[in-house]
Amino acid sequence: MIRNLFSSAILKSALGASALLLSTTSAHAVVSTFATFTSLNSSKNISLVNAGPSGIGATVYSTSTDTATSAGVSKVQFSFIQPGISTYINNVVADFTLNANITKPLTEVDGTFTQPVFSGTMTFLSTTAITFVGADSITQTLAAGSNLLTLNFNAKISGDEFGSTATFGASTAAHNYNITYTSDFLDFSSVINKDFSTSFTALTPALTKAANGSLDSFRATIGGQFSSDPAPLIVSTVPEPASWALMVTGFMMLGVALRQRRSTTVAAA
Repeated sequence: MIRNLFSSAILKSALGASALLLSTTSAHAVVSTFATFTSLNSSKNISLVNAGPSGIGATVYSTSTDTATSAGVSKVQFSFIQPGISTYINNVVADFTLNANITKPLTEVDGTFTQPVFSGTMTFLSTTAITFVGADSITQTLAAGSNLLTLNFNAKISGDEFGSTATFGASTAAHNYNITYTSDFLDFSSVINKDFSTSFTALTPALTKAANGSLDSFRATIGGQFSSDPAPLIVSTVPEPASWALMVTGFMMLGVALRQRRSTTVAAA
């Protein structure tokens, strides 16, 4: 029985390693959109608050209502559109949070603003338990509150002066931009480039420049998408090397215990 279990584990590991090898040796330079999100309604769930004439920059954060004056959690619809997992996570309700800092003035070219965003974090957490099939064809269930997607980044906000929309995003293919993705559902270890593109819509008031040189305060509704090159992998339950070491040690200890038990039984007889 032990031999069968061990052989099965080795087979699963080999299959997982083969899948990983195939994924990492495939052609790159093909950016794949793997997830999208939209606001549940038209309420404004993003607030940009300028630091004022005596300060520098601004802060950007999600809000629970369109009148909230502090950072909060917003409900959004989140979908993985990657084959193999899109069936299980499609338009699910997620708890969305955004927190970002602006520490520099914007630049203006022909009436178009580009506002650097020094740092930020965006998180999507499941509001219900989600059952899906992992890369090794084993069914997994992750509890409510699991990390659908989290990204840490620096980015930029771009839009026309007095406009009612703006774009917010970045790409690691460009200089000086860094993005890290983590998820309980996808593995990004083989990803080379990452980007995200979101839209601020229905800006109130319209996009303007404040006295301190950064974007002036506004509220907006957000939605967008996340991409990578190559596409991430669906998480696998194949043991990591450290887990393999523990497993082998456990098998050895079990073998020793069985031998001792057999010797004790023979001696008693």
